Amino acid sequence: MCGVVRLDLKHGCSCSQYSLTLLDYCVTQAKEIKTSIQTLYRQLITGLELKPRWGQKQMIAAIANHLLAIKQDSDGSRLGENPACIIEAGTGTGKTLAYVVAALPVAQALDKKLVISTATIALQEQIMAKDLPAIKHHGQLDFNYLLAKGRRRYVCLSRLDAVLSNHKSIDPNQALFEDELALQLDNDQQVLYQDMLSAIGDGQWDGDRDAWEDALPEDHWRPVTTDHRGCTNRRCSFFNECPFFKARAGLEQVDCIVTNHDLVLADLQLGGGAILPAPEDAIYVFDEGHHLADKTLRQFTHQQGVRQLLRWYSQVRTGVKRFAKDWQGGGHGARLSINIQEHLQGLDTAMVELERLLEQPAFAAQDDYQQVASMRFANGVVPDALRTQAAQLSLLTKRLIRDLDSLHEVVDEVVKGEQNGLEASLAETYFAVTGAWAQNSLSQDLLWQSYATLEETGEVPMARWLQHWQTPERVDIELASSPILANKLLQQNLWQRCFAAVITSATLMAVGRFDQLLMHTGLGQESTMLALASPFDFSASSITVPEDAVEPGMEEHFVQALISALPKHLTTHEGSLVLFTSRRVMQQVFSGLPSRWQDMILQQGDSSKQRLLEQHRQRIDDGEGSILFGLASFAEGIDLPGDYLTHVVITRLPFTVPDRPVPAALAEWIEVSGGNAFTQLSVPEASVRLIQATGRLLRNENDKGRITVLDKRLISKRYGKQLLDSLPPYKQHLS
Repeated sequence: MCGVVRLDLKHGCSCSQYSLTLLDYCVTQAKEIKTSIQTLYRQLITGLELKPRWGQKQMIAAIANHLLAIKQDSDGSRLGENPACIIEAGTGTGKTLAYVVAALPVAQALDKKLVISTATIALQEQIMAKDLPAIKHHGQLDFNYLLAKGRRRYVCLSRLDAVLSNHKSIDPNQALFEDELALQLDNDQQVLYQDMLSAIGDGQWDGDRDAWEDALPEDHWRPVTTDHRGCTNRRCSFFNECPFFKARAGLEQVDCIVTNHDLVLADLQLGGGAILPAPEDAIYVFDEGHHLADKTLRQFTHQQGVRQLLRWYSQVRTGVKRFAKDWQGGGHGARLSINIQEHLQGLDTAMVELERLLEQPAFAAQDDYQQVASMRFANGVVPDALRTQAAQLSLLTKRLIRDLDSLHEVVDEVVKGEQNGLEASLAETYFAVTGAWAQNSLSQDLLWQSYATLEETGEVPMARWLQHWQTPERVDIELASSPILANKLLQQNLWQRCFAAVITSATLMAVGRFDQLLMHTGLGQESTMLALASPFDFSASSITVPEDAVEPGMEEHFVQALISALPKHLTTHEGSLVLFTSRRVMQQVFSGLPSRWQDMILQQGDSSKQRLLEQHRQRIDDGEGSILFGLASFAEGIDLPGDYLTHVVITRLPFTVPDRPVPAALAEWIEVSGGNAFTQLSVPEASVRLIQATGRLLRNENDKGRITVLDKRLISKRYGKQLLDSLPPYKQHLS
């Protein structure tokens, strides 16, 4: 890059001889952007009739300064190792307005896309329906925005057409797709699918599942949608009318894209830029950012049932035989169909051997979770016999992938008209099917590789476990593996590639530090980090540990203590939320309470979450009292301002017992590495969850109420002080 450059406000750097140095121009540009941000904020404060908030202004300044400090090369790519700005912003800060005001003008100036990602649909809907329209209407910033969804949120016209055209003629022994056998349509389905086709043709529906007037059951939706493995892309005869690609084309024209963590991660897994903008061209905002690491682990978890795979092999074999009958091209296509059948036969044999191996006592289940019994391999190390068998399966699967890819290419040549061998409609179908087969095989190989590979000494191990399914719907042995930390995955796929990222939430710190977040996400201490207190008056509300609080011990005694304590602390005239860490304990406590209390209680699981909250609000509106009994999802995901909630009862400190395979493997690794899993993992996670649970009480500036903790450990254990010190400054009444 030459020493004298011009940085165009919309198109990055270009090497030419101009009078301004890069530094001079960057300073000038930064001042112009900061001025536009300040102007936009003043416009919104006036137009929305808001009071300027100190925390909100601090957040805007921190994000803007971070983004403007990033250096670029001549192509507009980031230079340096600090892409992330981490901001914990307490409830009431006004996070959405702050990060949009700060990041959008910068993104426009640098010709980047602003990608706002959330963990929940509720926040996504709020941003799309309320926040962005208000900012666009009241601010003089010209910008456009769209909601991005994955393929499975849109109808596939090819599959919809196939369902309506072919469902009566499907031979159960000749099915290509896994769900084809479900296409023996009843009258309701036929009417539904015909209505869909008509609505699209009339321009009354855009193919978005969420825009259909009625809720669509999953078993009705699945047959008429697809994913990237089953999509023929531009080779599809319906491509020009495709709802998904129409929506995707719109993303290229907008300044701001709203999406969710799962879609961002899925796009990165496909290489980035498949659905969303390439990471290098994006400024990400991860709202509800405390979920990002967990979402990443789930995205990169591999699992497969033995009998499930045997059925899949059988289905692919049937499909390949069907292809061999339909194929008129001879030569390479015919040879590939024979090879694939031979590979499947070898995999069948190897899989039966694996099933026999896993039935040995050494692989018996160690514990039960609901109706699934599991066995986790200590330190992620699998026995030699299993590792050897996994290596054999990986070798055979690679051969299958090779020939499925080749068959896919042969069919692609037919679709493009470069050779004959299939009718056009059949070619499109086989193109989608062979692509799906190859992708499924690739996923299987990732599992086999994870079992066949040993980590190097000192390397963070994978979690590897078996699940023994014994349910009326399924009897199988499932192999699974997952990373125990998302740090390397996020480093490689996101942080090293993206132009910039903002991670924000009301709960990012644990026991007053960002260390836990940094460990799980792979971000370093060089990241910009800021903690902003909520503007709410916490001192007007109280947290109490009453004299009858107990240390949970035997479940039977703990349940009886709660049955005795709750009537003393609840009232019949207010909105209350009682939080439990165990469904069984919640149900036993409910059953043990007198009927007059039971009549007031709305218990999670008795109805949908939305319905329970509606009933609760209606009772309060009618001047009655109402009590919600809820679990972890009620401790984070509900919003009940004002009189709807004035009392939160926490029955037990929200420690997570690391009995699930991935948390257990992480705790084990920390201990093996010389650490203390309880202080390094359990206490920080409990701190975050306790802040989230108590945070249900205050949802706006005028709210106040009380929190009652019936777990004595908050004051009797040494770690209790850490948990208390991490909470907002409620007035404390500690017995």
